[in-house]
Amino acid sequence: MGIVALVITVYMGFAIENSVGLTQHFLFAMFATFVVILAHCMSMFYFIGTGKQVKDLIGSHPKAGELIQRTRDFKNVVFPPLTTAILLTMAAWIVGGGVDTRVLPTWIHTVLALLALGANVYAFVREFQYMSKNNILLDELAVLVGNPTENE
Repeated sequence: MGIVALVITVYMGFAIENSVGLTQHFLFAMFATFVVILAHCMSMFYFIGTGKQVKDLIGSHPKAGELIQRTRDFKNVVFPPLTTAILLTMAAWIVGGGVDTRVLPTWIHTVLALLALGANVYAFVREFQYMSKNNILLDELAVLVGNPTENE
């Protein structure tokens, strides 16, 4: 949803013809920025939480080191694009205010918006890839420690 909202926001930015269009662009940009940042932060917390879960559940198991290292590797791959996407999205939105007040030139906002869109698409792809890998790891963990829901 966030990516779609960003695409619409960028399109609206190029299609501005009057102050009504600018207001709609601003409001949609605020919504898109909020949704994108929220989604990326939730993904980060997902990886942090599942990493902690792996550490807590696997304890002294012989495969503990390997599984814990995999969760760290997932975070090391996913967090940089997520952070970049968040920062570029925030920068584009903030600089948009500078463009609206005519303190900054439009091209800076345009470049930041396009970079933010690209960074968000890339981050989304990485999130999807590594959430899938993380789910496989959690399935392996369930087999190793026994699935508590099977005993109920």
